[in-house]
Amino acid sequence: MRVKYLIPFLVLILVFGFALACNGCETSTEEVSKAEEEEPIEEPAVEEEEKIIEEVKTKEEEVGSKDNPYSINESITINNEVNWKILSAEDLGDTLEAIDRWSDDKTTTGKFIKVRFTVKNIGKEMKTLTDLRLFDNEDREFVTYDKSFGYIEKEEELFLLDNINPGMERTYTVVYEVPKDSKDFILEITNLEWTPDKAYISLGF
Repeated sequence: MRVKYLIPFLVLILVFGFALACNGCETSTEEVSKAEEEEPIEEPAVEEEEKIIEEVKTKEEEVGSKDNPYSINESITINNEVNWKILSAEDLGDTLEAIDRWSDDKTTTGKFIKVRFTVKNIGKEMKTLTDLRLFDNEDREFVTYDKSFGYIEKEEELFLLDNINPGMERTYTVVYEVPKDSKDFILEITNLEWTPDKAYISLGF
């Protein structure tokens, strides 16, 4: 009789123990899942963020850009092809004076800006100088004044379309007609290609 009752008792103990073990497994699985859900998402390291910010800032403030142009007294070379240097820049006011007695002075409701510069072809192929663009504090773009012929001294060499052979340097003068309120002028220079690399020089006023 003892054996008869002992076997069901043992079976009951085994079933109960198995149930407890399974419950423990479920609890453990739930805890692991919860821990995975609560695990924080890794953020970029502070050093990496600072590096990215610094790279963006450096790009924005790159020397020779519109935001950080070269100064007027610097000699600037672009792509080892063309060298530029501004010799002088001045505000002529609203009158462009004639250089001979057969011409009348030119006047404007704005003002005239005169820039004198040298450009040297230090590459191996001929370069063509066409026009130079000038920008002001409002990022307005100006091209050279097309009526300045006869108003620039001969020794100043008014620049029009010109070819410059390798190793040769030229000195030119350009005049711009701009609004009276224009200021903070920057001159755009290039390597004199059809798809040019560009840089900018501040005129200092």
